[in-house]
Amino acid sequence: DFINGSVTRTNTPRLESGYQDDEPAIILIPSNGVGGFISGRFPAIVIKNGDRFRAVIGCLDASPLCSLLFQLNYSADGGGLQSLGGWVETSDGAWTRLDVDLSSLAGKSVEFVFTLSNRNDVSTDDRFFIMAPYIKR
Repeated sequence: DFINGSVTRTNTPRLESGYQDDEPAIILIPSNGVGGFISGRFPAIVIKNGDRFRAVIGCLDASPLCSLLFQLNYSADGGGLQSLGGWVETSDGAWTRLDVDLSSLAGKSVEFVFTLSNRNDVSTDDRFFIMAPYIKR
């Protein structure tokens, strides 16, 4: 849904280089218009020292005008949202491997929030994937 935004799942994502993977991926499309975005919050998990957030992100294949900002945010122990980072993704033939150290959150109950925003005020070509997101212990 390029107007309201949408989230779907696929078992065979075709990444922006044309490579077809066999790992499940979450497909996100932000809402259309100025400031268009989509956001999702995940259940809390207690973080341990040495934990890392890992994922592969990028635009899907056949999305030549894709231009997005992916933000990894969190809420610790019920507090306000904080940022762990933001990554700009464009249709450049490459994807990004995220590897974020979570050690500073050790012992805290953390809810992760993914936010995806369009960067060109339209979402017609903004098809984003996040593949294999997980916490590495």
